[in-house]
Amino acid sequence: MGAVNDEADELAALRQSFPGYRFRRRNFRGVPCYLAEARRLRNPPAAAGAAVAADAPLVAARSPAVLADMLAVAAGRPVPLRPAAVAAAYRDHRLTMQQCAAMFGVSRTTIMKFLAAAGVAPRRPGRDLDEPAVAAAYRNGLSLRECAARFGVSERRITTALQRQNVPRRPVGRPPQRTS
Repeated sequence: MGAVNDEADELAALRQSFPGYRFRRRNFRGVPCYLAEARRLRNPPAAAGAAVAADAPLVAARSPAVLADMLAVAAGRPVPLRPAAVAAAYRDHRLTMQQCAAMFGVSRTTIMKFLAAAGVAPRRPGRDLDEPAVAAAYRNGLSLRECAARFGVSERRITTALQRQNVPRRPVGRPPQRTS
């Protein structure tokens, strides 16, 4: 009974803080999430962010606190730095530490401290690189630059992965024109 009241209270607080949105609770692939969907207001309040809310897309998060932080950032409001919000942005949304720092308006070092306090292990760029997939993408015609963008690592890291997979490099320059 208490959980239902807490959920209703959280949704009511979200509705009061962000009148430009409709809030619901839905399950996505068995995971309960909170949804915020922008709606057009007939008489928009003069509150900051009301115009932004009308143009904002659908937003989903696992907790109302994280959802509120995401909406506040979208509206340009200051966001209190909460470990759960930082961890969710980094872990669930796959943002980098630098992107999290920019989003929350703090340094990368502060983000690292919050992640450590929340027990979230830092990701190492390229550590979990699927080298056979890189080789297959390169063989299928992607350039080094395109492979680097797709897998989120440097071109040098892609080159190293190709060498480990014994994939010969293509000549530098424009690829030959494909004839179909």
